[in-house]
Amino acid sequence: MALKVVIRKIVAPKQLEIAGSSVFLGMGQQIIGTGKAIEIAAKGKNRVADLAAGWKEILASAEIDNQSGLNDAGLIALTSITFSESSAQDSVLYVPSVTRVYRDEIGFEVVVESPETATEALQPTLGVFQDGSFSSDEFKAAVGKALEVFSSTNLEKVVIGRDLVMPTDSRPDLEVPLKKLHERYSDCWTYAVGDVFGASPELLLRAENGEVSARVLAGTAGRGTDPDVDRAIAEGLAHSQKNRHEHEFAVSSMVRALEPFCDFVEADPEPFSLALPDLWHLATDVKGKLRDGVSLLDTIAKLHPTAAVAGTPTILAEKLINELEPFDRAGYAGPVGWLSSNGDGELAIALRGGIIEPNQIRAIAGCGIVIESDPEAELAETELKFKAVRHAFAAESL
Repeated sequence: MALKVVIRKIVAPKQLEIAGSSVFLGMGQQIIGTGKAIEIAAKGKNRVADLAAGWKEILASAEIDNQSGLNDAGLIALTSITFSESSAQDSVLYVPSVTRVYRDEIGFEVVVESPETATEALQPTLGVFQDGSFSSDEFKAAVGKALEVFSSTNLEKVVIGRDLVMPTDSRPDLEVPLKKLHERYSDCWTYAVGDVFGASPELLLRAENGEVSARVLAGTAGRGTDPDVDRAIAEGLAHSQKNRHEHEFAVSSMVRALEPFCDFVEADPEPFSLALPDLWHLATDVKGKLRDGVSLLDTIAKLHPTAAVAGTPTILAEKLINELEPFDRAGYAGPVGWLSSNGDGELAIALRGGIIEPNQIRAIAGCGIVIESDPEAELAETELKFKAVRHAFAAESL
């Protein structure tokens, strides 16, 4: 049966209405999806390829009536891919029943003709996060064990995560937390797709008119309250051997992974210090030109996981993560974002947020461990990264 799709031009509202919706909110574009017209789930090593094949089948059956007058308007799918092929959770790709896309004051609405799907009752959720599977001491011990591995293997970097949990009585309503994240972290990509949500500072890959771009983040320092101190912190980060070392692994990993899919790939020669409300990151922008016939998901299947969220070498780093982390990352640190029938799309890395689990929300923050790392400093870094999710669910008004 053909999927009947109508696209109409709409005007952006003064305030975004996101209650009960899936979202991917960037600086220049906001995507809000309601309901699910069609959904694909996949597990295991071939999960990305399976989602890509399912997306191609959807597009092959779609009859798209673009009444918007916008050439770049298309059918939109949202996707969340698990960090690990061994995750017990599904990777998902779904087409919302209704998708609203806003760019400044103008946008378009994608409506899929499908049976109405029941909406799940949601619970307004605010609260406090507590230690999860890892206590502070257990996390520091895990970092110590990772440091021991450097001396006996060719491991160069591994990303170890720490978790916090907050109990819930039913599936949480994320409207208020998402609005708070989008307001405070306006330079990030605020997302809620499937069971993951957050405000990610890291764009894994964007495709637009056949060109791809990415922003690699690795290396972190807390912001200072005094402007002079804050500038000194940014300068110190830029010259920190440990943070430069960690960052170089992440950039090299991205470039090497993109090269087989692109006619050219180039990265900025030097990283810059990216300022977020709570912390500084070392950042490098990478861009390339996709080869003919290569899709965004084709590239993601080989690109993920990067050194920024796993480590170097990847196989050894993933093995150590499985040994040291006592929880399933599920969609945390996996690709999350949107795809369009015109080949464009944006996938961020699911960071600075959490995972919706039965009767709880699990927040995760990871740190890149290299030979110069100190367990106490890495613990402090996780606290900096948890500031986003703690802020989102704190019991204060917007």
